[in-house]
Amino acid sequence: METLASWETWKSLLAFLSAAGLSIAAVVGAAYGLFRFLGERWINHKLTERLEAYRSEQARELERLRHKINGVFDRTKRLHDREFEVLPDVWGKLVEAESWAQSYLSGFRQYPDLRKLSDDDLAEFLEGTRFSEAQKRTIRDAGDPLKAYRKIEEMYRSRDAIEKVRDASRSLRKHGIFVMDPLRSDMDKLIDLIHAALIEAEMNHQHEIQPPMRDSYKSFKSEGELLFKKIEAGVRERLWDSATTEV
Repeated sequence: METLASWETWKSLLAFLSAAGLSIAAVVGAAYGLFRFLGERWINHKLTERLEAYRSEQARELERLRHKINGVFDRTKRLHDREFEVLPDVWGKLVEAESWAQSYLSGFRQYPDLRKLSDDDLAEFLEGTRFSEAQKRTIRDAGDPLKAYRKIEEMYRSRDAIEKVRDASRSLRKHGIFVMDPLRSDMDKLIDLIHAALIEAEMNHQHEIQPPMRDSYKSFKSEGELLFKKIEAGVRERLWDSATTEV
């Protein structure tokens, strides 16, 4: 508006100079000078407007990017914090499952010779077990109380080991979203190997299968031990990576 107003003023002045008898050349020269002066002002004004608009747009874009980066950083930090909380718990339950399975599958057992106990001593011994009354009665009435005791005790040992595997499996299902692949996949595979070996051994004991099935046990021994070490290294790397990385 200011430029237009100036132009209108200068047009009146040019008309006056022309009416005053100045030459065409002088009027044209004056008009050119006027156009150049006003054109530069107009161009500078437009450039200033566009520069301010560009700066405002850049400021808005920087603020948007800053907000997005902060959001990503915050979510990443929360995920890492949660991973560091749940990973030791999942690993601990997996260690227990593997340890209980190794103990159950080892085949080495020591049992008291119940055949040498009197009826009263046998009854007193059975009172210290977790067996049900029906199971205690079965052992007392058996022709070979040691054999009956071993069968029932093996059932409890199997259930204990399987429950440890279930604990590890539940923990992984619950917190697995915070465990990075392929570490989670390796944990799932190890749990499956342990569970299959325990079920196979339980069937061998309960049904007295001869010769006993050994395929799942062999898979657990050959693949499971290597997988366990691999998982241990992966957990250590995840938990200690931030502490050893140079900034």
